[in-house]
Amino acid sequence: MLKGHSINIYNNGQMERDFTLIDDLVEVITPLCVWVPARGRESVVVADSTSPVGRCRVVNTDGGRSVKQLHFIEKINRCLDRKAERYSSVMQAGDVVQTEASTDFLETLIGFKPATPVSLNINENPRWYHDYCQV
Repeated sequence: MLKGHSINIYNNGQMERDFTLIDDLVEVITPLCVWVPARGRESVVVADSTSPVGRCRVVNTDGGRSVKQLHFIEKINRCLDRKAERYSSVMQAGDVVQTEASTDFLETLIGFKPATPVSLNINENPRWYHDYCQV
């Protein structure tokens, strides 16, 4: 949008996504590194749904709340004081209409879950990109 390119709008904008501010993601990475899956024994974490023999685990680190795609785009338009040219596309194969992560397991593991409001995320990311890329 900052360079004047059009953006793809899939499924007529009837999509919802769960976003996480990078600061929240950074906040969870280090504490997660110490939680090794319980290989060959019972997990000490009640909400642990992973295999006791697995070498890795997947932990959702999203914000735990969906935002409508069109709402997100409108917020960015206001933040950047410009209107994005939109290109409508059909829904991509394998895509889903809505994503929303449960952060219960994450909170059980480290006592923290991302909580930065999406409105702050929308305001901070375009500004960061603009400054970083000097667009």
